Amino acid sequence: MSSRRRSIGWVAALTAIVIALSIATLSHRRQPTNAERSLDLAEQFACPVCEGQSVAQSDSAAAKNIRAEIDKRIDQGQTNEQITAFLIGSFSESISLKPRASGVVGLVWITPVVAFVTAVAGLIVVFRRWRLAEVAEATEADRVLVERARSKLAPKVRR
Repeated sequence: MSSRRRSIGWVAALTAIVIALSIATLSHRRQPTNAERSLDLAEQFACPVCEGQSVAQSDSAAAKNIRAEIDKRIDQGQTNEQITAFLIGSFSESISLKPRASGVVGLVWITPVVAFVTAVAGLIVVFRRWRLAEVAEATEADRVLVERARSKLAPKVRR
């Protein structure tokens, strides 16, 4: 019993250390530079004239103009949300490579998750029922049927 208490103590101590380190790490995040913000935002939007490239990846004139607009708005002190709203307002929601999870888009993202969780829960219920199901005992009528079948097959097997 004392080894169990000791192991619980170690687990509690390790948990406290992990929590303390996590809090310390998260509380000392540095603010991203303007260049980092610009690159991050440019990676979130699709190039309007290129197929399958972000604004950050593309060398097209349209992508360069969007990157310049992002840089200008960052220098003006706008937040990422304000810049995102401006770009979506200018080009439509289709420019965003990270669509918002609200409305119909939210349903598209959440439906597979809900279906998966429901399927797993259903399988758990079915397997538990199968495991807990009692094994049926053979009745006297069952035994009589088996004996009749054996007696009919016995002459055929002996041949």
